[in-house]
Amino acid sequence: MEHLASEKDALRAQLTSAERQLQSVKEESLAQARRIEEVEAKLASELAKTKAEAEAFVASYRADAEAANLRAQEISATAEIRLSCALDHVGRQSQREALEEVHTRGFDLSADIENAKALEDEAATLLSDDEDSVSRSESEGDGDEASEEVALEDVAPEDVAPGDGLGL
Repeated sequence: MEHLASEKDALRAQLTSAERQLQSVKEESLAQARRIEEVEAKLASELAKTKAEAEAFVASYRADAEAANLRAQEISATAEIRLSCALDHVGRQSQREALEEVHTRGFDLSADIENAKALEDEAATLLSDDEDSVSRSESEGDGDEASEEVALEDVAPEDVAPGDGLGL
């Protein structure tokens, strides 16, 4: 029986040792689980921070792209206005030259030529002005077109020799 008692004590000792080892493994497991939760929380925080930075970068990029598009539209509009003024200037210069040619053939169109020169000078001024002046002058240019039409209407078809470039 003594042998059974000693075997019983040995088994109890092994059981106690196994329980201690189990408790130790449980504590290590809990500590490791806490560390994993801390790392996950830290990673989630870093992920949120990185995501916010990326969203800010994308928003900034979009704003920059939109500003660049607006600037390109402004440049295009300005170029269109300048081209319109240049074409207006060339048209008025051509009209004046045609009137001068008619005048050199013996027709008295000095008033029309002076009017055409004034309109040409105005168009040249508009062409050389900065963007603001070009914008303001464009709305004023509509009245000049009517003057140009009146000046051409003053020339009677019988007063114009064929092939003089007036196209009447």
